[in-house]
Amino acid sequence: MGRPLEITLLRTFVLLVEEQSVTRVARRLNRTQPAISLQVRRLEDAAGHPIFENDLRRLRLTRHGEMLLPYARTMLKTHDEARACLSTEEVAGRVTLGCPDLYAAFLLPQTLASFRASYPGVDVTVRCALSTQLSEEISAGRLDLALATRMPHVNPKVGSIALLRKEPLVWLGAANGNAHQASTIPLAMLPEGNLYRDYAVAALDEANRAWRISCVSESIAGMQAMALADAAVIVLAASVRVPGLRQLGIQDGMPPLPPVELVLWRRNPGTLPAADHLAAYITQDIGRAHSQS
Repeated sequence: MGRPLEITLLRTFVLLVEEQSVTRVARRLNRTQPAISLQVRRLEDAAGHPIFENDLRRLRLTRHGEMLLPYARTMLKTHDEARACLSTEEVAGRVTLGCPDLYAAFLLPQTLASFRASYPGVDVTVRCALSTQLSEEISAGRLDLALATRMPHVNPKVGSIALLRKEPLVWLGAANGNAHQASTIPLAMLPEGNLYRDYAVAALDEANRAWRISCVSESIAGMQAMALADAAVIVLAASVRVPGLRQLGIQDGMPPLPPVELVLWRRNPGTLPAADHLAAYITQDIGRAHSQS
C-alpha cells in the first residue's frame, strides 16, 4: 500500500482546483507559495501519480488528478462533518426558551429541529406566553432565552437584547369570507397586553371603523378557527401562512398596520454554552441580530 492521503494535503489540492491560483491558496492557508508547491509534491508522492500538469501556474489536472478530485471532496466533507459532530457532542445541558404561541408554531419548529440534530445533548424546554409575561419570567430567572415582541414599557432584566428583524403585520380573513365587510368588524384577538391587538384596535379607530371583540384566545389555534369559520378577522405576522385564510388590505377596507420588532432576550450570555449555541441558531434563522445594551 502507498502512503496515506493526508487531509491537509487534500484540502490544499481542492483549494487549488477551486481558486486556480497558488498565490490565493497560499494567502488563504497562511502559507508561502513554495510550501504549497511542496504539499502538492507530497500528495503526488502519496498518490503515486502526478495530479497537476508540470506548470503549476496553469493548474491543469492530469487524468489521475481528475480521478482524485471527487474522492478528495468526499473525504473532506466526511472529515469536517465528523469534527463538527465531535465538537457539538461536548455541549450538553438544559435550556429554557420562552416565546409567544405564534412564534412557537410558525417561526421556531425548523430552528429547533436543526438545533436538536446538531446538539443532541441539549434538552430544550419551550414555555409559551405573551411577551409581557415572558419579560417577568426571564427577569425572575425562570427562562434562559426568550424570543419576544418588543413592547413599550416592557424592559426585562437581562444581560443582552438583540433585534432580530422587523415583522410586518397583516389582517387575515376566510378566503371566501365577508366578515371584514360587516358594519362592526368582529375580531378574534389574544388577551390584553398583546401588541398585535393594540395595533389592530388603534388602526381601526384611526380609520373610523367600528369593531367588536368576538373571541379572546390565548392560543393562535383558537383565533385561526374563528377566522376560518368567517366569524372574525385576525391579525398575524406577514410571514405566517394559514391555508384557508387570505390577507386583507386597503382594497378590502382594512387599514394598514405598523410592523413589530422581534427581539431575542438572553438572561446571562456566556455563562451557559447550550443557551449561547441556541441563541446563535435563532439569530441565524430568524434574522440578523443588532446588539443593544
